[in-house]
Amino acid sequence: MKWPTASIGDVCEVVSGSTPKTGNPAFWDGDIPWVTPKDLSELGQKYLNDTPRKITDAGLRSCSAKMLPAQSVLFSSRAPIGLVAINSIPVCTNQGFKSMVPRNGQIYPDFLYWWLKVHKQAIEQLGRGATFKEVSKRIVEEIQIPLPPLTEQKRIAGILDAADALRAKRRAALAELDALLQSTFLDMFGDPVTNPMGWEVSMIGDHTSKVGSGATPRGGAESYKSEGIALIRSMNVRDGEFQWKELARIDDSQAQKLSNVEIEVDDVLLNITGASVARVCRAPKEVLPARVNQHVCIIRPTQDLDAKYLEKALLTDSTKRRLLRIGESGATRQAITKAEVLEFDIPLPPLQLQRRFAAIVESIERQKERMHAHLAELDTLFASLQSRAFNGEL
Repeated sequence: MKWPTASIGDVCEVVSGSTPKTGNPAFWDGDIPWVTPKDLSELGQKYLNDTPRKITDAGLRSCSAKMLPAQSVLFSSRAPIGLVAINSIPVCTNQGFKSMVPRNGQIYPDFLYWWLKVHKQAIEQLGRGATFKEVSKRIVEEIQIPLPPLTEQKRIAGILDAADALRAKRRAALAELDALLQSTFLDMFGDPVTNPMGWEVSMIGDHTSKVGSGATPRGGAESYKSEGIALIRSMNVRDGEFQWKELARIDDSQAQKLSNVEIEVDDVLLNITGASVARVCRAPKEVLPARVNQHVCIIRPTQDLDAKYLEKALLTDSTKRRLLRIGESGATRQAITKAEVLEFDIPLPPLQLQRRFAAIVESIERQKERMHAHLAELDTLFASLQSRAFNGEL
């Protein structure tokens, strides 16, 4: 179905934001919600109901920010371009926004929200600037959007809302399984730092057959291949989950030079440098054969230390804080040395109890695999719905 089009400026007032002087306490800690792009990046939902920072009436009057009525569409125009939310309360924003206030009932906010989400990459390409890209007010006003009847806009938004809600429920279920696993660990073993159950405490180095990190092949990213042996980097190590996105590949000759850091199934991977220091996960068998670079440490437990127990012990909040404190002691950047890994002490419960916990982990991970597969199906369906929605095919 062919719909008429209109420019965003025809159906919305496009409003820029501003920031009161941060050095003037009279402008801050008031009761006017003030939004930054960071707030949207951490939102995790469509509607913005509150903000961490607020300004005063004097702060609002001191700058060019304007109050946006509820049901405006907040759109970040720089750093980064394309974050979107709908405010459920009146707010103002900083200068990183070109927000849209619908005019005369021509555009339904939720329809515009989804259109902007779907066309994020195309709008990013409109950004201008040498230091960082930004879309100007004029550019946003000139963007052409489809304009079906308002009832059709509401129907489309409702379909996308419902499909997105299914994905959100599946993600919430996955989060609940993670919480259950953490709770089960604490019930069975107690906090690893305070060790309330009085388990024997031992250094990791006493119960591992290998602890060590690798290197980046000469030439850096330019040496990576489209196929070959996996090279695990810090970006692939997420807490409790291996991240396949951006997995690098190297050829056999490069891998041979890293033969001392060849991965085995269930090796515990620990990020030891950089901003992601202390992130931990186990190596999945599907990634083999694989190596690690210098930012990732292999910890290979011996038979008296179960890998699943070790991973979850390192993932508890208290242990994570210990690791981060060690990492922050690096001279020039966050770093954990091999010696510090070897000497890091953890409780060592009876192996039989560790294995009982490992069986629970395996059961939950099987449930998570099924949920991830279902979520992938929902993501595919949602992408199809988004494409069809704005082509008049729903």
